[in-house]
Amino acid sequence: MRTPTTTLLLLSLALPLGCTEYDIYREPEKEDDPVVDSEPPEEDPVLEPDIEVSPKTLTFGSLPKDCTSEAQEVVISNVGDATLNVSELAFDGSGTSNFALDGTVTALEPGESATVLVTFTPLAAKTFSVKLVATSDDPDEPTSSVKAEGTGAEDSTYEEAFEQSAFESVDVLWIVDNSGSMSAAVGQVKSNFQSFMSEFSKLNLDYQLGVVTTDMTNPTESGRLQGADGITYVTPTTPDAENVFAEMIDQGIMGSGDEKGLAAARAALTDPLLTGHNAGFMREDAALAVIVVTDEDDSSPFGAADFSTWLLGLKADPSRVSFSGITGPDPLGCSEWVGVDFITAVAGSKYNQAVTLTGGIQQSICSSTFDDALQYLSLTAVGMEYRFPLTQVPSNIGAMFVSVDGVEVDYYDGSNGWTYDPSDNHLVFHGETIPPPESDISVSYPVASECPS
Repeated sequence: MRTPTTTLLLLSLALPLGCTEYDIYREPEKEDDPVVDSEPPEEDPVLEPDIEVSPKTLTFGSLPKDCTSEAQEVVISNVGDATLNVSELAFDGSGTSNFALDGTVTALEPGESATVLVTFTPLAAKTFSVKLVATSDDPDEPTSSVKAEGTGAEDSTYEEAFEQSAFESVDVLWIVDNSGSMSAAVGQVKSNFQSFMSEFSKLNLDYQLGVVTTDMTNPTESGRLQGADGITYVTPTTPDAENVFAEMIDQGIMGSGDEKGLAAARAALTDPLLTGHNAGFMREDAALAVIVVTDEDDSSPFGAADFSTWLLGLKADPSRVSFSGITGPDPLGCSEWVGVDFITAVAGSKYNQAVTLTGGIQQSICSSTFDDALQYLSLTAVGMEYRFPLTQVPSNIGAMFVSVDGVEVDYYDGSNGWTYDPSDNHLVFHGETIPPPESDISVSYPVASECPS
């Protein structure tokens, strides 16, 4: 049996020449490169203010002219993270005067807010739109605004009517100052009394005109009617009535300087003169007007109140009695050149008080339009009106419409027409446009609506 043999196989590795030893080397594995972060390092955040305004629109609706709305709020906030400085808060646009701002804002810390109030007061009937602009140091929004809008409502129209009335019969007693101080004014009196008579002639009234002086010293005067050409007082049937009346009015300047016009009127209208020398002048069924022309005040031994009470008591209906005066106006009187005459007058305070107490009218004796004064006095004496009180206050005189018996009356042209007197809210007629008796006057005008409560 064969014995097993072991065969040794030797492998010869071919090595490069010159190698003297066996050197088996394994190159180490490369490690992965470390991960490098490419983002820059974090910086500190920038702190900035940020403005916010609300609401964006304010709507006030429609309001009557000159009425103020309820206030509306505007809130200004700083929603940033730095102090907000507000340098200006103001309205911008056309019509800013119709809006008002209540409150201020200067600086707001982060998270803070401030409230201001805005109101609207329309000054005209139209729509107004503006912006409330806040200017600040917000870098992104240096200006921020709120729109504000409101409308002024149209005025309503008010209409009213009057009827011109007149007494059917009237007795007019003139008291003429015939003292020396009247020398400058006597020319005025003489040259302008035709205006008075002309009005009476046109009205076709049943009138009686008598004249007394302020002289209570001379027994031939002292309340006695001063006639002319044998005529004691003038009536519509008096021949050449205008010239006769002009002669009665011309009483000269030789009378007493102690003027007592009120006492003269009382003497003329009471016994014994009323049923004696002056008999027939004051009629029971006629209205009564007393008119004084003087540049001095009254020195009668009683006051204006006592005189007025007595005078108004002469008629059952006091509205048919009046006392008027061409006098020196209160409180200082007057002085003025009228033509070639320089007229001066002290305040006729007692006379003027009687005018007020009896519902008459006062005209200045220094007036350069003396004829107008006489015209107004003549109308008042017969119960007519040239001034009519308005119920409401017109908001626009340019939109007033005035007519008499359906015919439009133009605004005053210096002689005729109408004007408006704001001092006592009266419509005033002038010259030939003064409405005649029994005429119908119509007037319409805009009035401001009442403000909401």
